[in-house]
Amino acid sequence: MLQIYLIRHGQTKWNLLKKMQGSKDSKLTDQGIKQAIMLGKKLKPVKFNKIYSSSATRTMETSGFIFPSMEVCYSTSLNEIAMGEWEGRTYTQIEKMNPKEWHNFFNDPFNYNPSKGGESFAKLKNRLKQFIYTERLFSQEGNIAIVSHRITLRMLLSILLEEKELFSEIDLSPTSLSVIEIDDNTCKVKYLNNISHYCDA
Repeated sequence: MLQIYLIRHGQTKWNLLKKMQGSKDSKLTDQGIKQAIMLGKKLKPVKFNKIYSSSATRTMETSGFIFPSMEVCYSTSLNEIAMGEWEGRTYTQIEKMNPKEWHNFFNDPFNYNPSKGGESFAKLKNRLKQFIYTERLFSQEGNIAIVSHRITLRMLLSILLEEKELFSEIDLSPTSLSVIEIDDNTCKVKYLNNISHYCDA
């Protein structure tokens, strides 16, 4: 049996300002660091066979606080969806500028047309499927962790559970923990968006 621990990066300064990050980065807040450290304490009893992380600075830092003495495999395949001209803009600015695409981005992703330099959800889905294939994810056993991003993890969850509609039905908080169990190629949710460690931060 395989258990996949899906972890979103810690709260960033742009999260607080409600700015879209995508392929750009901003620093973790003090609260984001505290929550990552507390999640690390919660996961300390778990023996991980492998730990993956997006190569973005905010996820690498989060991984370091959660797994301070463990080897982490960094992969650009786990990076956040590129958002083109939206990156660095506030939610309000984007919604005013592109109301239809803003709605589609969260609610109808496969009809979303990215701005210049942005990435479609079809491309995001394909690179995550390639990651699953390359890493032979379904052939692994034990416990693995994946530290990534809000949109990327939502897409990964929908792929693993083979529920396309799931993408628009869930959201993931900073440093949230979601656990998927895979046994005989059957996936089920053990935890989804668990933030119980917030109480200790």
